[in-house]
Amino acid sequence: MNRAAGMRLLRHWLYTLMAAALISLPVASFAMDGVSFVPVKWSASEPTFDPMSNSWLKQPPATVAVYPQASVPPTSAHTGAATVKVRAQYNAKILALHLEWSGDKLSEHRDVGRFADAAAVQWPLRYGFGTMLPYIGMGHAGAPVALWFWRADGSVETLAAEGFGSLTKQAPDGVKAKGVWKDGTWRVVYVRALSALGEHRASLAPAKLGLVPVAFAIWSGDAAERNGLKRLSAWQTLRFEKGKTDAAYAKQLATTAPKGDAESGKRLMSEKGCAGCHSFPANPAQPRIGPDLTYAGGIHPASYLHESLAEPSKVVVPGKGYFMEQDGKRTSLMPPFTGTETERNDILTYLMSLRGQP
Repeated sequence: MNRAAGMRLLRHWLYTLMAAALISLPVASFAMDGVSFVPVKWSASEPTFDPMSNSWLKQPPATVAVYPQASVPPTSAHTGAATVKVRAQYNAKILALHLEWSGDKLSEHRDVGRFADAAAVQWPLRYGFGTMLPYIGMGHAGAPVALWFWRADGSVETLAAEGFGSLTKQAPDGVKAKGVWKDGTWRVVYVRALSALGEHRASLAPAKLGLVPVAFAIWSGDAAERNGLKRLSAWQTLRFEKGKTDAAYAKQLATTAPKGDAESGKRLMSEKGCAGCHSFPANPAQPRIGPDLTYAGGIHPASYLHESLAEPSKVVVPGKGYFMEQDGKRTSLMPPFTGTETERNDILTYLMSLRGQP
């Protein structure tokens, strides 16, 4: 066997080993580089629509952190991370998701100046090996997302977006949702067929690909949260119990951040001019010329932050004053990073550490 053939065999063996490890993980979330693998339990019968059923409450949850949306104003009055407990079940036709989180105060109704508690599940319309995930904040041009949106007043909507400001209501795709408030906690179940016909529909096929990206968001009506005023998670990944695991895609999702020096990265944020445009906890100026980075490590994977340094105009966050527009094309005001690889890795390591802490 020549050297090249030997290396191919070794890579194949490592991918196979990784896939087997993911399949055999216990029922808990497995996190790496901001991506969590959330187990989806196989059910021989149809998952229950009752949020208070023991079939849900006795299932160990995956705990997902959600952070205030701070990339573009206006931003939530909440600070720091909250958590959402996620449980999931499926059968041959149906997917059911159970979300649980603590609320500030029950807010069920909408009126002038009044807002209902709410939650959303966000799906990429395209995913799989070699496909870039959409920007976590409602996707980006060329990378649309679908959303299942529930409000505490009982309304449920199917939405689609391809970036901030592009959210549109879609015809119903069969998703149902039911919420129960008890002892200061919301428990909400979403149920829908694995696939749905039509454009802008989340379509799941666990038998073909059992790793499916998903993200979550919650709104507190009592805190006047609505629209972009919310708390949101990073992209997570549902891991279907009997689904097919693509080893290469699992590796792509679990790519680790580069090893760097966070303290050096914090210093470089000032030396390289980042502090002149971006707010982050160590920046006393707190400017708003570019996206706020206070929770960058909580909602973005290192791969996205790396790309933002290398090609700032590839995904442009559409905040006021963040970009120039000519002939319908947006160009980020931020120039590509020109420092050394060591400096880049130090900055990335610092950014990945940001979860709202000083």
